[in-house]
Amino acid sequence: MANLRELRTRIASVKSTRKITSAMKMMSAARLRQAQEATGEAGYYTASLMRIMKRLSRIILYWNEIDEAKGLKPRYEIPELAKGHESDQNHLVIVYTSSRGLCGGFNINVAKKATQFIKFLQEKGRKVQIICVGSKGAEMLRGQFGDQIVATFSSKVDTNEQHEEANKVANEIVTRFMNKEIDSASIVYNHFNSAISQEVRIRPIVPIKTSDAVSEYTGEKVYGFDVDASEGGELRISRPSSVDSRTKTMGMGVGGVAHGEKAKAAPMSLNTQQYRPKKVRDALSSEINSNITDFDPVEYDLEPNNPVDILNALLPNVLTTLVFLSSLQSSAAEHGARMTAMDNATNNAGDIIDNLTLSYNRKRQALITNELTEIISGAEAL
Repeated sequence: MANLRELRTRIASVKSTRKITSAMKMMSAARLRQAQEATGEAGYYTASLMRIMKRLSRIILYWNEIDEAKGLKPRYEIPELAKGHESDQNHLVIVYTSSRGLCGGFNINVAKKATQFIKFLQEKGRKVQIICVGSKGAEMLRGQFGDQIVATFSSKVDTNEQHEEANKVANEIVTRFMNKEIDSASIVYNHFNSAISQEVRIRPIVPIKTSDAVSEYTGEKVYGFDVDASEGGELRISRPSSVDSRTKTMGMGVGGVAHGEKAKAAPMSLNTQQYRPKKVRDALSSEINSNITDFDPVEYDLEPNNPVDILNALLPNVLTTLVFLSSLQSSAAEHGARMTAMDNATNNAGDIIDNLTLSYNRKRQALITNELTEIISGAEAL
């Protein structure tokens, strides 16, 4: 009977675990829905900011071209946060993971990609600093890059708390950039494609370039770093395509279309179209298909009159938005990964319960049969 008692205990334990994993799955599904909505709204806001940056860059380009045509020194200078430093020797890597487990390979995939990226930068002779958002990333990277981790932040679930955390991370980035401690920065995070598909991406955020920030919404290929599995997992630099390849920045960090050159619409991939909110498409369509000659920048009234002052005030907000968007994408991917992992765990628990129940019934039947045989044998002996 001891074996039966052990089987009953195990069955009860697995049933209890199945209730927990099922509840976690439902919680992750609800949070995933909220995270998707927040990501869509943040994407629309980011796209709108990029439109403002593009217009300001066009205005700056317009007046600088007039000054150069007259043989004068250009009157405006691109802000350092958009233009970047002369050197690019110090790179900051922001790694987004979760502070909780039970989400499959979500954290380990980011840690692997971050490790490859850091080694790639070090092989190029750059000094790397690391900011970890999420305790799991700090735990995984501390053993190999402990002396390079300069700050850690906890990952949040609530959207308002995520925005506050993104503001702190952005302030840390700006402070280090203005103090010449770093020259550039990138975010390594999990991009949400679907509940069963998360893609680790590297998003360059400093210096702030319109083409990098808006590429996710225009179907362009992000200018950044990829790991090509077909090449043995080696890190390689990906080049921009579509709109960005036809757009001349004239050395301006904020990007823009060269005077008199018409920007064409980027081809829309099915995968990008599927997960792009309609608001984002509407916000971007007019800018993608517009021509700089369609409007005269002089017709726009600016207060203050200097577009560089407006750009200086806008850029920190843009940086916070980019960090916040990466945080929302990582959060949505985390909930999707956890929902999938808990669904698999619930199904596996059901299979284990079925097997244990079958073993329990067989054992119980064998014991009953054995007792009946002993009773019949005793009766016959009498």
